[in-house]
Amino acid sequence: MRPTRRAIALAGVCTLGFWLAGAFGARSLNAVVVPGLVALAAGAIQLRLADRPTIDRRQPTAGFPGDSRTIAIEIDADSALTARIEETVDDDLGTDFSPTKRALPTTVEYDVELEERGEYRLGPLTLAVTDVLGLFTKEFTYAKRTPVLVYPECYRLAGVEGRFGGHDPFDDREAFDELREYVPGDSLRDVHWKSSAKRDDLVVMEFDSTADATGVTVVAEAVAGYDDAMASAAASVVTHLLDAGLAVGLTYPGGRIERAGGEPQRERVLRTLARAGPGRADDPDADVHVFADAGGTRVTVEDRETPFDRLTGARPSRAAADGGQRS
Repeated sequence: MRPTRRAIALAGVCTLGFWLAGAFGARSLNAVVVPGLVALAAGAIQLRLADRPTIDRRQPTAGFPGDSRTIAIEIDADSALTARIEETVDDDLGTDFSPTKRALPTTVEYDVELEERGEYRLGPLTLAVTDVLGLFTKEFTYAKRTPVLVYPECYRLAGVEGRFGGHDPFDDREAFDELREYVPGDSLRDVHWKSSAKRDDLVVMEFDSTADATGVTVVAEAVAGYDDAMASAAASVVTHLLDAGLAVGLTYPGGRIERAGGEPQRERVLRTLARAGPGRADDPDADVHVFADAGGTRVTVEDRETPFDRLTGARPSRAAADGGQRS
């Protein structure tokens, strides 16, 4: 705890008052000196007895480059205090936050812009707390740092069929088993139109969910400095496969995600690729190979290698990455 400039000035006034009273007998100065001393004592006691304020900074949801998030910090105190609030934000997150002075308790909100793939941190936070009169200050530091995750940019694949010898190599779903009647909720892509025309009723193709073809594994690799491109391409490919109803696995430098489908797998893969670095990822049984280096990013399927930018419309698609909804 240390005095503020206001406290130093008030103490100076009180000292001067004592000197004047002693030198000239100016007892009327007690009207200034006594309240000043009381104020100094009250401020020091209030701040010394005050408990450490508590903070609650909620972790923002992950997002894609270009998204923004509102950060809310709840600060609670057991007495009427004022605090100057400073928050450290990683340089790679754009922010409009600046130190602010508030009466406690309070909630501070500010926005951050998600700019580049990766995991970033908010914090530490510092509170410079003062008593109600602003005479003394005490600093509290909260070292806990809250992560902010930025997914890789994700692109919708376009013109895949034409790039791979006349068919979509990613559309290798379960082995065909039988035809059955259409029920609401079935995908129109599964309708067997020729048989439906003959029966004058819609029928859909049923697939054998136990067939080995239900699963696809993507392996992603990159040389140093090109891991962002690798992560973006791998995220786009995996998203395309998941949207096709496939169970997808991912092998990446340093780890592996087993085959699975649905939204939990999409989230799992995006989170992993947000953090993935460069390196090799040995998986000789992988169905799709993504590789990025100084020569560009390539996707290889069944020995057919294609530059990744030829598979995209060169525009990011957030809807594709999060299953049709913006984060």
